[in-house]
Amino acid sequence: MKGIVVPISDARDAEWAVPRVIEQYRKEPVNVYLLNVRHPLPRHVTRFFKASGGLNDVYREAGMEVLAPTIKALDDAGIPHEDHVLVGHKAETIVRFAQRHDSDVVLDNKSYSVLSLFGLGSIAGRVHRLMHPGASPRASNLT
Repeated sequence: MKGIVVPISDARDAEWAVPRVIEQYRKEPVNVYLLNVRHPLPRHVTRFFKASGGLNDVYREAGMEVLAPTIKALDDAGIPHEDHVLVGHKAETIVRFAQRHDSDVVLDNKSYSVLSLFGLGSIAGRVHRLMHPGASPRASNLT
């Protein structure tokens, strides 16, 4: 079964992603992977968590809080999904996850700007460039 990765960073992502995921799933059932990527905390902060091993819990809890509205909406719509919280650089982590799961990424293509063409803009722009080197983000049909 085909899969889609739905990166969720904030409430705005959930607002545009949920209707698209529901529509896609109803057209053709897909594996839905909700993904929140946490930026790594600075080393001087993480050293306080090493003794207790609680850093992964901190990342997971913060990520699940961000995913909660999307999880609820998909549960209410009866759409099965897997929920993931990873730590790393957002665009690179999203692309690696999608490649590992042989999945497309649901991107909000309205967030492109001139700055994103130079790597200074949206995460969606960077994800697109990593997945489709050399392609124009406006020229392709993003999921």
